[in-house]
Amino acid sequence: MSIPELYRRWRKYSTSVLAVLATALLLWSTVYIFDVPAKEVLAFLAVCIVGVGGIMLVAFGASWVLAKVRSRK
Repeated sequence: MSIPELYRRWRKYSTSVLAVLATALLLWSTVYIFDVPAKEVLAFLAVCIVGVGGIMLVAFGASWVLAKVRSRK
């Protein structure tokens, strides 16, 4: 695999990889530096993931309804 091909792949996924890495470091620092129980941090993370999933479902539903309304015109 050539260097330019590796660079293109990195550019494609760099934002996602860096976001996951930043989240992992934030969770680690919360547990390690501030002595917050890991179980509590993971519970908050789970609530956030469910909340974002709910927002995604509402956005998907709204866009589906808008597409159906626009297609009838």
